[in-house]
Amino acid sequence: MKRFRLLSVSLRCAIAILIAISLYSCMSLQTVGFTEDEQLVKVFDNLPSTKDKLFLKANDWMIRTFNSAESVIQHSDKEDGVIIGKYLMHGTLSHGGPYSAAADTRVYAIIDIRVKDQKARIEIRPQDWKYDSSGMTVYNYSKQDAIADIQRLVDSFYNSLQKKDVEF
Repeated sequence: MKRFRLLSVSLRCAIAILIAISLYSCMSLQTVGFTEDEQLVKVFDNLPSTKDKLFLKANDWMIRTFNSAESVIQHSDKEDGVIIGKYLMHGTLSHGGPYSAAADTRVYAIIDIRVKDQKARIEIRPQDWKYDSSGMTVYNYSKQDAIADIQRLVDSFYNSLQKKDVEF
């Protein structure tokens, strides 16, 4: 009889867990996306530098800004004045223990920089991430947070272009 009760309790727990998982997986997920109206592109004109100097400043900015091993420069061409990188905006990848799943809360953005004589252009395109209808998400990162971070990146980039060249 005790054996039957233990089985019954275990079976009830398993059924409760399956119901909870089913309800959670049925929640409608929405994607955080950015429309073309939300400008993520900024062009700076009349910069007092040549293309080569602006490229070096932009490259230096990316190296200093990409302080995570998960943020990488994917393409760099000095002749064309192009630097493209994948930047970790928010989150981590935490590996679960032996009985739990890993949680990936990373949100990335593609940063595309183009330079010419006296001009620089930066485009920051966050990759989409999902949240449910209640606004809850494992990411804990809202669209407003992303926009604020993008503005900080653009400001930092502009300030880096304004710095004088290092002299020895």
